[in-house]
Amino acid sequence: MKLKTFKNIEIETEIKKVWNVLTLSKYTKEYMFNCTVESEWKKGSPITWQGNYQGYEAFQKGIVLEFIPYSKIKYSTFDPNFGLEDIPDNYIHVTYELVEKNDKIQLTITNETFDGNKERMNHINQGWEMVIQKLKEVAEKS
Repeated sequence: MKLKTFKNIEIETEIKKVWNVLTLSKYTKEYMFNCTVESEWKKGSPITWQGNYQGYEAFQKGIVLEFIPYSKIKYSTFDPNFGLEDIPDNYIHVTYELVEKNDKIQLTITNETFDGNKERMNHINQGWEMVIQKLKEVAEKS
């Protein structure tokens, strides 16, 4: 069973700055639990997240599913450290959508899971609650 949640935030900066904060490792490390992102940012290309957060060696892998510059990124992601089987149902799909509104950027982050595990989705949402405000701060100061 597919579960889907949305997070919205308004960022007071230009779209290019928000885009860079989402796609460049020098920024992701500041808000995404000390993890850097690596990808060619093309549909079908691999994406990895890696870093050490409070002694925990984080690593996630996935594929870029959709890529529209300065508008939308969708990727799959899987964390092998959670002891889940590496099958499509255990991947999360994350989508970033950017829209310019009144000299601000509306960022919508969508998370989709496919295993029907509500507890897992709650854990994902808690992580985004920790990340989203810091992401905004990084984008507005960049």
